[in-house]
Amino acid sequence: MTRRPFPLAIPPELTAYILDLHWDLGLLHRLDLLTISVRVADLAHHLDRPFWQYDGRPFQLTPRQVAADPAKYQDQYARTLAADLRHPLHVVRRWDGRLTILDGVHRLLKAELEGRTTVVVRVLPWEDLDEIAVR
Repeated sequence: MTRRPFPLAIPPELTAYILDLHWDLGLLHRLDLLTISVRVADLAHHLDRPFWQYDGRPFQLTPRQVAADPAKYQDQYARTLAADLRHPLHVVRRWDGRLTILDGVHRLLKAELEGRTTVVVRVLPWEDLDEIAVR
């Protein structure tokens, strides 16, 4: 069965972070995955990537830009403050061993803003991507 491709053009600076397939968050949340603690510093590079939309356009804004100017980016900052750190982030362990966030960048930013040193993550192995792929 063929996977549907990701529905938006992925900027070059995000190709190492965003999967090139369309995937389902509900499917991801229903999986029984390994849960581990990861240092915030080990995931912090995500905060320098333009994952978030701004002014109706995707991939315009980094989480660190939001943190630096919460008055300008009120919507994303409010989402960050409302993020519930009782819920783990979801990451994929890529074929090369790197962890990249699938769901939880707002939670990661909140953890950094709060000075936390670790976050809890649920890890999807690279070879299990078909479990969340939309066909």
